[in-house]
Amino acid sequence: MLRLFCLLNIMLLTFYCWQVSAQTNQQQDGTYIKVLGVDAAIKRNILRHLNSHENVIPLSLLGLPQADTVILRKASSALQALGYYQPKLALSEDEQGKVLTIELQSAVRWHQVNIELNCAAHLTAIADLIDRHPFKQGMVINHGQYSDFKNTLQRQAQASGLLNASFARSALNIDIAQSQANVDWQFNCGAQYRIGKITISGTVLSHDLISSYLNIQAGQAYNQADIIASQQALNRAGFFKSIIVEQQTDAEAQTVDITISIHDSDKYELKTLLGYGTDSGGKLGLSWRDRRVNDRAHQYVAAMELNNLRLDNADIFASVQYQIPLAKANNKWINQASFQIKNEEIGRSKTFTLESLLAKKLNPYWFSQWSIVAAQEQLQTDADIVSSFEYIVPSWQINYYSVTEPFSAIEGWRWQSTIRFSSQELSNPSIAFLQTDQRIKRIWALDEQWRLLARARFGATWMRSEDFNRFMPSNYRFFAGGDVSVRGYKHQSLSPVVENIALGGKHLFSSGLELDYLFKDNLRWALFADQGNAFNNWRDWKLYRAIGTGVRWITPVGAIRLDIAKALDGNKAWRVHVTIGPDL
Repeated sequence: MLRLFCLLNIMLLTFYCWQVSAQTNQQQDGTYIKVLGVDAAIKRNILRHLNSHENVIPLSLLGLPQADTVILRKASSALQALGYYQPKLALSEDEQGKVLTIELQSAVRWHQVNIELNCAAHLTAIADLIDRHPFKQGMVINHGQYSDFKNTLQRQAQASGLLNASFARSALNIDIAQSQANVDWQFNCGAQYRIGKITISGTVLSHDLISSYLNIQAGQAYNQADIIASQQALNRAGFFKSIIVEQQTDAEAQTVDITISIHDSDKYELKTLLGYGTDSGGKLGLSWRDRRVNDRAHQYVAAMELNNLRLDNADIFASVQYQIPLAKANNKWINQASFQIKNEEIGRSKTFTLESLLAKKLNPYWFSQWSIVAAQEQLQTDADIVSSFEYIVPSWQINYYSVTEPFSAIEGWRWQSTIRFSSQELSNPSIAFLQTDQRIKRIWALDEQWRLLARARFGATWMRSEDFNRFMPSNYRFFAGGDVSVRGYKHQSLSPVVENIALGGKHLFSSGLELDYLFKDNLRWALFADQGNAFNNWRDWKLYRAIGTGVRWITPVGAIRLDIAKALDGNKAWRVHVTIGPDL
C-alpha cells in the first residue's frame, strides 16, 4: 500500500512539473496582447507604454506575466497622454493571449492659452516661437507635444543668450468634467548675455584671416547659431584638420568667452589620381599643393593629368594655379596658367591659357564667378576651320543651390547660368560673339525610397554661322551626347557634321528625366530617358532620344553610376556609361 501511495505521488509530482514546464515555455516570451477600438497612432502609444515588442508584453522582473491591473493602468496612462481621460477599458482573453477593448469617450481639448513673456527687450526668435505654439483651441491635447514645446522654448532661450531664463509659472490645468485643458505660463527671459573675449590658438595663419570666417565678435549679443555657423565655416575653409570651440560663462559680467582651438592641415599635399570614364577613357593624374605660402593662406597647386590614355596619343592637361583668399571668407582670387592637348570630334587642339578668376560666396545659396581667359589655340582638323586662334574671353557665372549642403542633398534644385563674350578687338581672327549656357537640376524625394530627378541644359550663341563654323575655338562650341548629356550616344557626337566631322553647334538643348529606387543601403536602381542635340538653326533642329537603366552606388565622394542606354534615333546602339559625382 505504501509503495502504491509513493508511486501515485511520484506520478502526480511528475505531471505537475510537466505542467509548470509547459506554462514556463509558453510564458518565456511574455503575453501576447491585441488592442481593439482605437486607431493605429493610439495603439502604438499603448504598446509603447506596455514596452511590448511585436504585440508581446515582456515578463515582469520576477519572470511572471504582467498582472491585469498593471496592463490596465499603463494603457490608461497612454490614453491620458493623448487626451483621453475617461475611456472604458475591458481586458479579456482568447487563445492567443489578452484582448484589450477600448471605448475612448470624449477627448480633452485645448481651450485657453495664456503665455506671458517677461523680457527686457523684444526677442524675435522667442516671440515667433510663442506665436507658433501647438495648443490650438479645439484640438485634442497631447502631453508629448506639451512637454516638447516647453523644452523647445527653454532651448531657444539658451541659444539666444538668455542663459538665466526660467519659468516663473508653468501650469497645465485639466478640467475633465468640461473636457478642457488650459495652459498658463509665465516665462522670465532674464538678461541676454553678450560675447566676451574671443581667443584663437593653435594656428600659424593670421588671426585676421581666421576672424573673417567668424559670424561673431566681442560685445555682440550671444547667439548659439552664430557660434555653430562660425565653426562650420572654419571647417569648410579647407585649411584646418580640426576646430574645437569652447565656451566659458561669466555669470557676474553676464558674458560668454569663446576659445577657438585650431589644428592646421599639413602644409604640403601630394595627390595621385587614377580613374576611368566612358567619355574620357583611362585617367592618370598627379598634383602638388602648398597650403600655406604665407600666413594669409595663399596656396599654389601644380598638376598634370592624362586622359583618354592610348599608346598613340592622349589628352594632356598641365597647370599651375595660385589661390589668394580675400578679406571676406569664402571669396577667392585664382590665377592659373595651363597647357592642354585635347582630342575631340572636331580635331586635335593645343591650347595655352592664362585665366584670372574671382569666386565669391554671396550667401549660403548664391555663388558668383567673374573670370577672364586669354588663350592661344592650335587646331588640327580636316574641315575648313582656321587652325590658329588668339582670343580673350571675359565671362560671368552665377550658381544657386536651394540647399546649403548640395553635395549630400537628396532633394532640392540647382541653377547655373554662364554668360561669355568676345569681340574683334579681343581676338585674332575676329570671333565676336555673345554666348549663354544655362543648366538646371531638380530632385524630388517622393518618399523614403523613390526619387524623381530632372535636368535640362540650354545654350545659345549670337554670331554669324559662317564665322562660327570657321573661327570659333573648340572650347566654345556646343556638343551633345555622352555620360552627362544624352546617354546612348558617343561623347560629343551630336552636332552639325561636315565631311563626317562633328563641328559643334551654335546652340544646344538637352534634358533628362530619371526615376530611381533605393532597394538596398547605398544602392539605387534607376530608369531614365534623355534627349538633346547641338545645332546652328532654331528653325531646323532635331532632338535625339535615348532610354536606359542603371545602378547607383552612393559613396562619400558622390554616386558612382553605371548606366546602359539605347539610342532611339540614328545609330540605335546600346552604350555603357560610367560617371562619378553628386546628384545635385
